[in-house]
Amino acid sequence: MQATPAADDLAKRLNAVSSMQAQFVQTVKDNRGKLIQRSSGQMAILRPGKFRWDMKKPVPQLIIANNERLYIYDPDLLQVTIRPFKATEGEAPALLLSRHMTDLDKDFTIKILPAAAGLSWYELLSKQKDGTFANIQIGFKNNEIREMHLEDSLGQKTHIQFQRVKTNINLPASLFVYQRSAGVDVIDETRKR
Repeated sequence: MQATPAADDLAKRLNAVSSMQAQFVQTVKDNRGKLIQRSSGQMAILRPGKFRWDMKKPVPQLIIANNERLYIYDPDLLQVTIRPFKATEGEAPALLLSRHMTDLDKDFTIKILPAAAGLSWYELLSKQKDGTFANIQIGFKNNEIREMHLEDSLGQKTHIQFQRVKTNINLPASLFVYQRSAGVDVIDETRKR
């Protein structure tokens, strides 16, 4: 199956970014537009498959992915949940930016949208009926990802704005390794039952 021109164009932009570090502000609204949550923190990506999402406000939470497992650490609960890396984008929508482009093209129909707010936009429409997100829009300024708009199958909308973006920088491998502290409970969903 040959990629579309839009998929090729998005692939060039994403493949130009081997690593990314930024601050983020994320808002989530229900299908009526009512604000459900506003959060902020820092994130880092090392492609392919390595991801760190460190939410500072309103409630601290750390999400780390390393191509095999996803770690969700809730310091308030002193608990870490470990899940298989696959099918985890609902936990951290920006995680899809760490994926191989061939996976994105397989799972989404990709279109180029008109430029708006000084950004070049791409729309990704899920090919899966039961996909976590039905519609994703990614906004670039040059080759830097600056915004993401995501809508799930129930109409809930997530808006992520990236600030102080740094791309193609050296990121320490330790950034993508979860270090468990003493006293933290572990819920390991990767073990076969």
